[in-house]
Amino acid sequence: MAATNYIEGENPFHLSAPPDWWLQRLYDFDHMLVLFPSKRSRQYVLARRRLHSVGLGDVAMLDNKHPDTNFCYRHGLLPVNMPLRVKGLNPWTENSIADVTNALKRRDTWAYTGGAGARDGKEYAAADAVAEAELVEQRKQKADLRDGFYHRGRDAWRSMMARIGSRNKRASDYHGVARPANSGTVQ
Repeated sequence: MAATNYIEGENPFHLSAPPDWWLQRLYDFDHMLVLFPSKRSRQYVLARRRLHSVGLGDVAMLDNKHPDTNFCYRHGLLPVNMPLRVKGLNPWTENSIADVTNALKRRDTWAYTGGAGARDGKEYAAADAVAEAELVEQRKQKADLRDGFYHRGRDAWRSMMARIGSRNKRASDYHGVARPANSGTVQ
């Protein structure tokens, strides 16, 4: 079976085509997904065939000079905005297709809303999930900032105590490196 979800096109970085089994797993996950090599960097672009939208319009493409976006426009695709970077000699492994499908599952808005035709009051479920994720991220950043201030404050206190002489124990005191405290000679 020839892969219908891979478009070779221009390939300035001479990236290898994915094996048929890898493309078949991607097709089995979502038959609308398409993979093509980027014209701008050493990576692959994951896109989706248009289904319920007009896609990228002429107005959006008026000043666009990005070759991958132009490729999507010519082929009726919408970029998924998840680049697949080439890692190692063989990037086409079971783990790589599992990583791609798991990332797509995490980003699936229809899993929250029930799909295009759903009318069961879940219209804002995806937006609520995004807001919740942003709130969790803000809490994490605040906790990290507080933790950083705590450690910097401790370090500043220890430094100040060492400078005024209240803290005179150093790691080098027991290794013969430090000067004796009461040598009586001024150097």
